[in-house]
Amino acid sequence: MRILITNDDGLSSRGCQSLEAELRGLGEVWVIAPDRERSATSQAFSLRDTLRLIQVQKNHYTINGFPADCVNVALFSGRFPVFDLVVSGINHGINMGEDIHYSGTVGAARHAAIHRVRAVAASTDIRDKFADFSLVARELSLFLSQHWRRLRPGICYSINLPSTVPLRGFKAVPPGRRSYFDAYRTIEKNETEEILVLNETPPGYWTHAGTDFDYFERGYATITPLGLDNADRNELEEWRKIEPMLY
Repeated sequence: MRILITNDDGLSSRGCQSLEAELRGLGEVWVIAPDRERSATSQAFSLRDTLRLIQVQKNHYTINGFPADCVNVALFSGRFPVFDLVVSGINHGINMGEDIHYSGTVGAARHAAIHRVRAVAASTDIRDKFADFSLVARELSLFLSQHWRRLRPGICYSINLPSTVPLRGFKAVPPGRRSYFDAYRTIEKNETEEILVLNETPPGYWTHAGTDFDYFERGYATITPLGLDNADRNELEEWRKIEPMLY
């Protein structure tokens, strides 16, 4: 098996390094990561900007772009082999609820899924960038060694692993609901413009039964399969009922 690792934290992140160390036991591993932190960039993509690809060491590269750029270059630049699996992470912080729409970690995996490559986005609740990620990486590696062939191309599997060990198991769950408390402060201002910065207030969440937050709190790793069809089927049916009145 040939595995591509990417992330939104950069090549030097402990989550990435621990993941690579564990996945080497499953096959040939390549790492292509942004040259700096690219958190909350979702599936942003460099359409017209040039990209600088730098080989840091054998099978290790950085790109001055977004996580999705890393995947796209890996798949379509002609410089890399065909990959069987893309693993994005391990992210420093969980990606649950509506986080999945903002996360660069999930965005990279979703980009791989669009191109029908098996794709996993892995996140954990460790926020300390100097912490030990090895136990979380080992749990993920063990899961992938047993189940990677069950992953369907065209689906992005968002996996959140608690840092508490041992795990109680894995649960396949829908995303829960976040509660955000966004606010900005002005750091510079003149007559015509302001410079604003977002206060990074930690978001809250609702612990609805059976969701990712619910089972994660109970010590389970959560698996949320994310499809590429974002249509709301119930709302679609409601609009179809009134189609004759729309003209």
